[in-house]
Amino acid sequence: MNKKLTSSLAVAFTVASVWFGTHVGGGFASGNQVIGYFAQFGSLGSLLFPLISMGLLAIVMAIILKFARLNGFDNYKDTFAALYPNPKMEFLFEIFYIVIILAAVAAAVAGAGEVLANFLGVPYVGAMKVIFNLLIVALLVILSIFGVKLVAAASTVLSVAIMIITGVIVIFGLAYAGKIDGIAAQYGVDLAAYTPQTGFSIFRATLVYCAFQCVSIPPMIAASNEMTVKGTNRAACLGWLMNGIALSLSAFTLSKWYPLLAALKAGEVEGFLNATGIPNQTMLTLIGVKWLLVIFSVLLFCAFVSTCVTLIYTMVQRFAPKLAKVNSEGEFIAGIQNETLRRVIVAIIAIAACFSISLLGLTTITTKVYGYDGYYALLVIVLPAFIWGIPKNRKLQAALKDKDILG
Repeated sequence: MNKKLTSSLAVAFTVASVWFGTHVGGGFASGNQVIGYFAQFGSLGSLLFPLISMGLLAIVMAIILKFARLNGFDNYKDTFAALYPNPKMEFLFEIFYIVIILAAVAAAVAGAGEVLANFLGVPYVGAMKVIFNLLIVALLVILSIFGVKLVAAASTVLSVAIMIITGVIVIFGLAYAGKIDGIAAQYGVDLAAYTPQTGFSIFRATLVYCAFQCVSIPPMIAASNEMTVKGTNRAACLGWLMNGIALSLSAFTLSKWYPLLAALKAGEVEGFLNATGIPNQTMLTLIGVKWLLVIFSVLLFCAFVSTCVTLIYTMVQRFAPKLAKVNSEGEFIAGIQNETLRRVIVAIIAIAACFSISLLGLTTITTKVYGYDGYYALLVIVLPAFIWGIPKNRKLQAALKDKDILG
């Protein structure tokens, strides 16, 4: 190793922040995922199970990051090709990754459309859902062509702003929780019950949430390429604390409001037909803090759009070159020679696919599409980390016992 490796807490925190930034995006900040996987089960489960879910992911993360560092890998393709018994099995991770990215873009389109509809006071159902999602797609096309650099430059600021505003919402949500009964009476609804924890449903939700959040692994591998094994363990531990605490606090807050939100939706109260769709936005509407509602709505909308543009750009960068065949010297042989045309074709296909999926609605995407991909990830990422990752790490660590890479 020629480069100097580190295990410092400062660098570990920076790497852990990559995981945190990937996790705490628009989907998290909206509250939709939080209600779908945790808050609906009650306050106690909302405090405990997010920590368990992120703890399990931290263990998986530590195993895979350690494997990548011991082998000197800095990308997920090489890492999983070596992790599986057969390098060709790496396509199993590719399937998970492509599905979750397409679903994430679709969820962001649906989320942005719903945020805009809610803010304008328009029911996000039927034809209006199609219209609002088409407006978002039109915006994506424009930004994908002319505004990628602008979105990339603003994404870090947006991420920080979303983290801060989500923390403020937790404070306001808990502070106003004592008024929930009065608000329910005002709208003439009886508070709904929490979802029964039958059939180990909360345990299943905990495992699935951990599994589809494995989408954070590729950027973590890339971000930790100058760390020692000790450093990656620190990053995984810090990531667990950062993500687990944030998820627990958000879930605990929304668990207080879930009976009211579910009652408003079930009662088809005007203005709250989909009260659990963007629950944090609904909560702020009920609380009546208009300045916070405006700031949150604008930031969440921008975060969703930023996610769409960034991920579509990622797909274009990855798949556009596959439409042209070149020789070892880089000379064109077959396919589509014009690079711009290749990029446009991939972008159109990706946006069309994501628009189609977005019509399922944010809740269906986060619970069903993310959920099924999560089950798949349990089989092809979580279990392999324990079955093959741990034994291979032990052998590699024994062979590199006195090397600097161990830290």
